[in-house]
Amino acid sequence: MRCGVYVRVSSDKLEQQASLQYQKELFYNYIADKGWDLYEVYIDVESGTTAKRKNLQRLIDDAMNKKIDVILAKELSRLARNGELSYQIKNLCENHGIHIITLDGAINTLQGNTHMFGPYAWMYEQEAQRTSERVKETLKTRAKKGLFKGSTPPYGYTIKDGKLHIRDDETPNIVRRIFNEYLAGYGRDSIARRLYNEGIPTPAEVAGKKNAGDKWNDSTIKLILTNPHYTGDLVQGRTTTVSVTSNKRKKASNEELIIIPNAHEPIIPRDVFEAVQHQMKLRSKTIPAPKRHLFTNIAYCADCGKGMWYRSNRKGYVCGGYARFGKKACSSHVIKEEVLKQTIIHDIQSLMQQIDKEYYLKLTFRTLPTKIGRIFLHRCGMNP
Repeated sequence: MRCGVYVRVSSDKLEQQASLQYQKELFYNYIADKGWDLYEVYIDVESGTTAKRKNLQRLIDDAMNKKIDVILAKELSRLARNGELSYQIKNLCENHGIHIITLDGAINTLQGNTHMFGPYAWMYEQEAQRTSERVKETLKTRAKKGLFKGSTPPYGYTIKDGKLHIRDDETPNIVRRIFNEYLAGYGRDSIARRLYNEGIPTPAEVAGKKNAGDKWNDSTIKLILTNPHYTGDLVQGRTTTVSVTSNKRKKASNEELIIIPNAHEPIIPRDVFEAVQHQMKLRSKTIPAPKRHLFTNIAYCADCGKGMWYRSNRKGYVCGGYARFGKKACSSHVIKEEVLKQTIIHDIQSLMQQIDKEYYLKLTFRTLPTKIGRIFLHRCGMNP
């Protein structure tokens, strides 16, 4: 019996790492007692309410491809903490002849023990929902006390004793620069391009996030320009999850917002912030939709791999990486649309000339009845 062992912990904290090792040892002992074979241990450090777990998906794929005979988990909640995902796994295993065993004894399809699957799936989802609600209430209480409840402070701030404090580095000046340049008439893309070309670290880099990119972009600038924390007000609860089983978030109404005025030192004067909001509303009405052209989403830069962007003033295309981020990202690689069309037509004509017409005609002849085929080749000036 080939076993796929699934182990999940919610975080990479020290106590969770100990739980991880404990779960693995339980399975090693269980498999040894049964005399079964261990195919692989699949480990995820993530919430059980989401199906988008890398190694859970690998486990499911391996089960579908008959690489394993049984899935082992400490309990059903390790595999899933929502009913829909639990039943998806159950049905998948039943359809492919794969068994599920949980070490707490609740589920063992080898023994036909599946009647409690539904109650356990429902119970774990309800437990996850209650935990989520308790966490939300705790965060609301902190917010009402004027404490920042997020894990990452706004760019330009740091967290000390639960409060936002202006950082002692260049990031607050970058925030002021972004607001000033926008009011001076620069667009968000233009601001982002200059920051990138000057090598200014992005908010993700400053926060030390994994896989943080070095490129500033329109959305990053917009988040800064619309963040009311820069006025000194603590505004929290702006979005919330739809449910514990979904990653989708909904925007809170103004009545649901938790606002603590003058909770920390401002980086941006209130009148400047309001002027920027007014400008953003005016500009959003005048931005034209991007135009599609013949080679949109077809032509790509050979150096950086970005799509080529059409520019009407050049009657052709430029590298999208250069157009968005400037010369630090790539060079312009300008090519006229007419030149591109003629080049492609010339290449197609060259390929057509290289085709062995006689070979394809004879190939067509073989698919026709004998008499008709001979007439076909004769009219083409060829011997059958």
